[in-house]
Amino acid sequence: MKRICWTTMAVSLLVLPACKGGANVDAVKLVPDEAEFVVGVNPKAVTGSEVYKAFSGDLEKEADYKEMVEALKGCNLEVSSFDRFVVGATAKEDFVAVVEAAGIGKDENATCIINKIAEESGEEANNSVSNKDGKKIVQFADGRAYLVNDNMLAIATTSWEDKVGALIDGEGKPAVDNSKKDLYGAIDNKAAVWFVAAVPTEVSAMGAMFGAPELADVKTAAGSLDLSSGVGVNLIVDMADEAKAKAAADKANGMLEEVKKAPQAKDFDSTMKSLEIKADGGKITIKAAASMDDINKAKELAPGM
Repeated sequence: MKRICWTTMAVSLLVLPACKGGANVDAVKLVPDEAEFVVGVNPKAVTGSEVYKAFSGDLEKEADYKEMVEALKGCNLEVSSFDRFVVGATAKEDFVAVVEAAGIGKDENATCIINKIAEESGEEANNSVSNKDGKKIVQFADGRAYLVNDNMLAIATTSWEDKVGALIDGEGKPAVDNSKKDLYGAIDNKAAVWFVAAVPTEVSAMGAMFGAPELADVKTAAGSLDLSSGVGVNLIVDMADEAKAKAAADKANGMLEEVKKAPQAKDFDSTMKSLEIKADGGKITIKAAASMDDINKAKELAPGM
């Protein structure tokens, strides 16, 4: 299966909604140390938020959404059953998605999900559960799915399938305990959405194309999205250089002051006032909060949203 199919499935599940050994595995501990980025989602925090409800009507009218819901029902799963979603990957073909949902790791449900992904990929949907090294798996051409326990399914591409298997057994090195440990500890990993990432030079170098050459100096980034009341954003960007971080923060604040002078800015005064950009050593922290009033105003100004 092509990686894009896994990504599509991951995004689809995302829009819905601790420890050694299969039954007690922590989903975030199944991302190998080599991961360049890790993303975590609490689907129930997302779908239960006011901001999601404000936009869900349009989303749920979409044919793709309806098709996805029907597909899940066909696999004995409900949108409301999804509890946690974690993705880890590199810029290459390394990828793992771990989903926690009631019943998703049961043989018939897991096989059903894998075969539906295969169908979307234009491949034969005849995968079945087998056993490898004491673990239930579904093997396919480009990777492997682990039925970690009745309520957890981990899907990995070929390059990571053995690494994920080792992590299920409590062996190997999880990214959040090693290469991404400091980043993971710096953000709210209980938030509705969070991420930690090492920024590849290919990505940071693109900053110049968008008039922001400072982005070429960004080494890592981490952040979280709080949806408990409107939208709260917390972002940490590490440039590993105090002078460069200060210069970039000063430039960003200068641009922010210009934005505040725009006629429509006064309609979002509370959001504008909440936006904070600060240099702290070699890092830049960015914080912002938008109330539901401001979000609804923005929605009215952009009817197509």
